[in-house]
Amino acid sequence: MIILLISERKEIYETTERIVDRKYSLIWHSYDILNEGKFPKTDVIIVDFGKHVDDIGAFEVIIKIKGKLGHMIPILALMEESSPQDIFTILRAGAYDYLEDSQNISEYCKKIDELILWEWYLDCRKDYGEYIDQER
Repeated sequence: MIILLISERKEIYETTERIVDRKYSLIWHSYDILNEGKFPKTDVIIVDFGKHVDDIGAFEVIIKIKGKLGHMIPILALMEESSPQDIFTILRAGAYDYLEDSQNISEYCKKIDELILWEWYLDCRKDYGEYIDQER
């Protein structure tokens, strides 16, 4: 399982790395990856918006990721001090879930596990759909 973390902050990377601790492969990129247009092979994505949801253009970021990797890619948005409108915008754009306090390790770990489980479910559904198509 490969997790792509898009963040400008080393402390978010270090926290995420401690949580995944060899269970999953973690790749860290800055926001520059969005302009480069080439994403590594990944199963799930964590995007760190921090306190700058409006500055970054969160809706556009989610849409750009989904445009490159497909609309089914699970995305967890890390947001600090976000408004209900920010949260709504992120979820409406297609993020699977959000987390407002990435320093709450147990909650962050739970969100990552849920994201991985969701990816597993989507993968099973895809395999089942291919199986049904072969049976027809």
